[in-house]
Amino acid sequence: MESWVSRSGLSSLQRTSLNKIDTNLVSAFVERWHLETSSFHMPFGEMSITLDDVACLFHLPIRGIFWSPRDVIEEVAVELVVDYLGVSHGQAQSHVRSCRGSYYKLEWLYDLFVHHRVASSWAYVTRTYILMLVGSTIFAYKTFTLVEARYLLLFTDLDGCSGYSWGAAALVTLYRYLGDASMYSCK
Repeated sequence: MESWVSRSGLSSLQRTSLNKIDTNLVSAFVERWHLETSSFHMPFGEMSITLDDVACLFHLPIRGIFWSPRDVIEEVAVELVVDYLGVSHGQAQSHVRSCRGSYYKLEWLYDLFVHHRVASSWAYVTRTYILMLVGSTIFAYKTFTLVEARYLLLFTDLDGCSGYSWGAAALVTLYRYLGDASMYSCK
């Protein structure tokens, strides 16, 4: 498992912590985000987050294949978790329905991780661990409890995921989530 995580280019995320986030500071930045320019409008001028910033802060590879997983419907989210995380169809369907969309709960993924680790199902353990890792760092959903099911598509081939430009994917996701959060109707 450790070798797959290391080869994926995501091992630096293991040292990243989102526990020490100042929510008031994040809210202040979100209020100043302008979707049209993809920048923060500050009193001293405009400021943006660059690919170099992502590479320096997260130590993620910025060269490689840029692949953004497509949105998936609930039925596909169920099939993905059955095929790539070794969950029964009934359990997967029940879980995805409880999330009210194509998401997986991080707590549920952790339980799967523990279950597969005990059973020594290393491919499932690795996929689950990496999905939890990216779902709680670079692809963190606004609730910090869910991960979008579409990100599991990135880990269908564990050996192939090392060729992705993870820094670019993180930056695109950040811009997307900032755009969503800056909308007046977003809670």
